[in-house]
Amino acid sequence: MTKIPAGIRIMPSTTCGSAAPEMPANSDDRANSIMRRQIAAEIGAIIRKVCLLLKILRNAESIGKETCECRRAVTNCQSMTEHGIFQRRGIVEGFFGPLWSMAHRRRLFEFGAARGMNTYIYAPKDDPYHRKRWRVAYPRRQWRELLPLIHHAQRNNIDFVYSFHPGEGLCFSDREPIEILLRKAHRFYQTGVRTFAVLFDDIPSRLTHERDQRIFKNSLARAQGSWLAEIKARQPTSWTEVEWWICPSYYSEDPLLERVFGAFEENFLETLAAHLPLNVACFWTGPSVVSKKITLTHVRQIGQKIRRPLLLWDNYPVNDLTMSDELHIGPLQSRDLRLPEIVYGYLNNPLLQEELSFLPLATCFDYAAAPRAYASERSWNRAVKERFGANALPYWRAIRRFAEASRPAKASIRAFQLTRRESLRLAAALGYIDTHRRDKWAKELAPWSTAIRQTLHHAAQDD
Repeated sequence: MTKIPAGIRIMPSTTCGSAAPEMPANSDDRANSIMRRQIAAEIGAIIRKVCLLLKILRNAESIGKETCECRRAVTNCQSMTEHGIFQRRGIVEGFFGPLWSMAHRRRLFEFGAARGMNTYIYAPKDDPYHRKRWRVAYPRRQWRELLPLIHHAQRNNIDFVYSFHPGEGLCFSDREPIEILLRKAHRFYQTGVRTFAVLFDDIPSRLTHERDQRIFKNSLARAQGSWLAEIKARQPTSWTEVEWWICPSYYSEDPLLERVFGAFEENFLETLAAHLPLNVACFWTGPSVVSKKITLTHVRQIGQKIRRPLLLWDNYPVNDLTMSDELHIGPLQSRDLRLPEIVYGYLNNPLLQEELSFLPLATCFDYAAAPRAYASERSWNRAVKERFGANALPYWRAIRRFAEASRPAKASIRAFQLTRRESLRLAAALGYIDTHRRDKWAKELAPWSTAIRQTLHHAAQDD
């Protein structure tokens, strides 16, 4: 039997359902209910783990041809994964912009854990110790804030993934940066963190140091894969159950990447795979940086190129950078229900607005927990009712439709053409927002409330 590669851990989950669990009133019953769900989820996770590892074996050319027994096991497991869920489910806080508060992150862990979330990736672009000053250890004050967050994730059975963003200006052939990274990672390891991500997104598409160009033969893909291999080779031998993930610079087929960062080498993913350790999972955002649709055919093609566990970094509902005037509060849509057949982890990059993010993320969690049972409108309606009450549903429908039809908000005054009925609905929604103006979500809606008010004013003038 071919040796199964180590390095992919089983992740427990609080629930596999498509909605928040209904807890028994009695505390003992509640504890027993939670325990039963966890046991059932862990058994399912073991099955999914075996299937994942066998899929790695099937695709990995570097470890030799599988035996007949292994091939039969792959065939048997394929039927299981067709009805499975993503092994990793959660969010990647990976946007540009103001950092989320620690209080909000803790609330999100509780909210997400009740809906099947089991993974959180800490990767805010504006945390200087994650990106621009990644070599520097967190100062005492920042560490004292971060440590309770890690523990809160662990209490909610959420794997806290710490990520490094070392790509800008990095000399891949220099040994010192790896030593710095591992020293910094060790501090997190001591707190119980067992998954680390190295992110090379949004950096120049070519090597910038002459020595790197010579050693890695002008291949950024080769340099990035080799760097992860060196990290794994030099990590402390005392470390156990540690996973390493990578976000390559080429993380989507979107032409936008080349327009912004320059042309990438041909066969980037294949070259990366030739140098990347077998059990290092790889991020991908889909056919576009912000993908409207992600199909099984697409991820299968990418999986065949990378031949590693695939992580989908789904840039929905994020609204950073050029999308900062957009409001993505509708349900997740157009994600193939069969993606778990190929994809190891499904993670969403959230809204910058803390309170408003709960609405779309609820639907993302529903999809990730049970893709085949997911119904986008039903999920969204339930999320609104749970958070704001059934009576609020018409108002949020009007707000959502306005946001979807008038992106971005600053261009919405003339672009959004109103019928008489739509004007009445928006006016009612505006009254609802004004009634709750002291609430955090209403304050976050302020730019769009202003746009609604202006749109109604112009509609009245046109009558």
